[in-house]
Amino acid sequence: MSIKRRSVLKGMTLSGLAGLTLGRAGLASAGTSAATLTRKPLMVLVSGAEAEAAFAAGAQSNPAAGIVTVLRTDHGLEFISSLQRQLNASNGERIIGLVDDATGALILDLARSAGARLHWSGQHVTEGGQSRHRLSATPGVIDCIGQFSGLTDGCSRPSSLANQSLTAGRHWAPALGFSLSSPDPGRRYLRAAPPKQAPALTGHYVSFFIET
Repeated sequence: MSIKRRSVLKGMTLSGLAGLTLGRAGLASAGTSAATLTRKPLMVLVSGAEAEAAFAAGAQSNPAAGIVTVLRTDHGLEFISSLQRQLNASNGERIIGLVDDATGALILDLARSAGARLHWSGQHVTEGGQSRHRLSATPGVIDCIGQFSGLTDGCSRPSSLANQSLTAGRHWAPALGFSLSSPDPGRRYLRAAPPKQAPALTGHYVSFFIET
């Protein structure tokens, strides 16, 4: 990938990500079931210490997540090339993440080019103590939306639609990480929950669930 191409992708805004919904990307099969995601390695991508302390901590607290590898993203050519090779490997790895909007645009573009399966995409904005979430999910992981809502304080009630918008409080990131890390979306655990003391994120973020 050229530096010029990378600069263009980095400059994409949150509104520009609206076009990268599941329908346009065409990455995930509508018939994908939760069972096909079971027992596959999980990589968690985060852009910064706060996202790691909130989203990644939520993913690691899920007892069904399995072996979790956490990696911070950057805009360097080394990271981009490494991720591109991983997406092209088609080794059945699950990749979830919570990153800034420019990095999210880059990762989704790489996934689309590699023909990976995109099971989930989300746009998240936290301002003034409140958060807004625009979520898209394939049928196999649509239960993640309900689980995210149930674990997030003050979250509006989701519908049964695969594309919807929700509102919530500031501490939503651990619940999202917990929900996306499960190979059995929507499963309830008696003694497991996302951490309550994780930092609240402020700004614009993009979440995703990719299977290579």
